[in-house]
Amino acid sequence: MRTHSLFGFALLVGACSETTTGTPVTDASVDVAADAAADASSDTGGPTCTVPTPTDPVVARTDRGLVRGAMEGEALHWLGIPFAEPPTGANRWRPPVAGTACWMGERDATMWTPACPQIPQQQGQPFDPMAPMEGQEDCLTLNVWRPANAPADAALPVMVFVHGGGNTAGSASNLSPAGTRIYDGTRLAARGNVVVVTIQYRIGALGWLVHPALEGEMGASAGNLALLDQVAALRWVQRNIRGFRGDPARVMLFGESAGAVNTCALVASPLAAGLFSRALMQSGSCLATQTVEAARAQGVMYAQAAGCASAPDAAACMRALSTEAAVRALAAPVDVSGLGASTVRWGPVVSAPALPTRPFEAMLTGAHNRVPVVVGHNTEEVGLTVPAVPTEAAYRGLLTQVGGAAFANQVIALYPVATYGTPRAALVQAFTDARFGCGARLAARAAARGQPGVNVYRYLYAHALEGSTATVRALGAWHGLELAYVFQNVAQGMITPTDNDRAVERAMLGYWTRFAATGDPNGAGAPAWPAYATGEPLLRIGATPTVERAWRNAECDAWDMVSRAMAPAP
Repeated sequence: MRTHSLFGFALLVGACSETTTGTPVTDASVDVAADAAADASSDTGGPTCTVPTPTDPVVARTDRGLVRGAMEGEALHWLGIPFAEPPTGANRWRPPVAGTACWMGERDATMWTPACPQIPQQQGQPFDPMAPMEGQEDCLTLNVWRPANAPADAALPVMVFVHGGGNTAGSASNLSPAGTRIYDGTRLAARGNVVVVTIQYRIGALGWLVHPALEGEMGASAGNLALLDQVAALRWVQRNIRGFRGDPARVMLFGESAGAVNTCALVASPLAAGLFSRALMQSGSCLATQTVEAARAQGVMYAQAAGCASAPDAAACMRALSTEAAVRALAAPVDVSGLGASTVRWGPVVSAPALPTRPFEAMLTGAHNRVPVVVGHNTEEVGLTVPAVPTEAAYRGLLTQVGGAAFANQVIALYPVATYGTPRAALVQAFTDARFGCGARLAARAAARGQPGVNVYRYLYAHALEGSTATVRALGAWHGLELAYVFQNVAQGMITPTDNDRAVERAMLGYWTRFAATGDPNGAGAPAWPAYATGEPLLRIGATPTVERAWRNAECDAWDMVSRAMAPAP
């Protein structure tokens, strides 16, 4: 039976300052590719900027100069800080290069900066490849929030977030349908007493393209440029977060969807060693990678679509494309449900030095960055994207379309309509398990096996958006819903949160920030969250968190057989 479309498991979803007083700061990161060839865990020396110590609390100190932010509510924010040179012109399809220029005076950091180039997409809506392009290539920026009342000598836990979007869409400045910033860290920073960082990275072909012409220039560094962008951002955090009252020894890397895929890749990447001290993965997979051969074949297709396949210098031809032509050449829809027909995938490529081994195998064998890990997913991940399934015949038809008649028989036997009430509910559970839940189990098992003595935790987010309409509540806990609760932004949308919504928001704030602070989410009188161990406990997150064990193990055993990825239970 045809299984490749189902088991991707992820989303297929400046002169120097005039100031003469102050302490010299070294701009220590240069070319990540060259760095990787020498020593992936250390920065190389660079020019020194003389940066004064600010006295205004909305001005922060970085290794390139001062940045002026703004106060909002009970937090301060700094938006759009560049962590690398623009990847434009000759820098397109090359590893990120840290800035070398010192900033004059104070750099304004009060405005959101553009997303990386993309065709906009919205979960649950059809993909329109002709929709107007958004963003620009000069997009390697990050945003920082901290509590306004943090004392000058504070060393707060740091939460670095990697956005989702199938590695082909999304940004750190994503807007919700209600027009609010999904990843606005104001309330998370203030309520959690943490420093929040959200980062941008190249997406689609601009971030993940493998092509023989590029490999001829960069060798194995071609392909995972977006991953190198994230490494560069984490290095920026290590060098600069003290200036925002954060602790570089307590950095939690976390991401959702493709951001969780990338987080797991960084857990496995030698280049990210020492750059973070815990990792949390929301609704992403440690299996969602491509072989370099498959990525190269897709890259050849890309060059053909871009009109560069027969050019004497294919790399130069592709770099000469307009931004829009580069984005549209082989655009891919974000496929949360797994029902889409597209075979184009952008994302991490198994290739040294950035990712020598698939993350799942790296964790299983202990060949990864051993840090405390949290992994989990939502109860109805595909609830927003699965179409109406009015009859059992329609259920069978969709499954046959995905994997053939034998596949449909197997899934219906495992997920009978009589058990789930409606054909659509059965389909939602089947594809939630296949694409997210069983992948979370694999990741938890692999991490528990590969890092004995270093805690692993698993969760199941099970709370619907209770303050919304009955129609929305009936969709359950769909893909990405938990983000509003993590970022403490439930009340920022077009709903009035219920008491249960508030309780879930408080629970997630506590668990996530305690994990960032200590590597253990427990404490403050919250219901206990046991580490992943014998019996395979997980925390079911609702208004009153509870513990479940061996969640859907029979179903996941079956999906593991199909995916051919297995790990022993702890």
